[in-house]
Amino acid sequence: MPEVGKQGPESLATARVFFALWPDERVREQFMQWAKLLHETCNGSITRPGNLHITLAFLGNIASSRLDELKLLAAKLSGSAFNLSFTAPGYWRHNRIAWAAPDETPQVLSDLVKKLECSLQIAGFSFDERPYAPHLTLLRKARWDPPLRPLKNINWAIKEFVLVRSNRTESGSEYEVIGRWPLS
Repeated sequence: MPEVGKQGPESLATARVFFALWPDERVREQFMQWAKLLHETCNGSITRPGNLHITLAFLGNIASSRLDELKLLAAKLSGSAFNLSFTAPGYWRHNRIAWAAPDETPQVLSDLVKKLECSLQIAGFSFDERPYAPHLTLLRKARWDPPLRPLKNINWAIKEFVLVRSNRTESGSEYEVIGRWPLS
């Protein structure tokens, strides 16, 4: 078995992947400000800035030989650009995660997820089929104690979706965008 962070033959044979919405630097910094303020009262582990995202479809481990197939599938999808607004963080007590979710899920986002899932099913890919709940993880292993100071609202213009590979390193998972597709 290869060491964590090392690429041996078995780790090259599969890739752990997901489709996501990926924030630009400005939006990422705003979420990091939320995470830092939450951390002051909730403790826990702050999500790495480069790992902030909203998952559209999580596939898990797939054969690396099928990555090009996934990219072709995504290139055939169409969708419209849209905006997401965030006004307050939330907390899941069962897994101690502080998160940010859009105030509402626009129909265009739901439609994009449905098209993606349908295309994945037709192509024979397995994916997490839980009901879709868009969110961005800010803290793990947190206890809920909302910040005393108000958080600045975040508005995120979504203009693309991405395919992400999760790479294991000695310090945990690091996410790498391996494909991008614009939304009209």
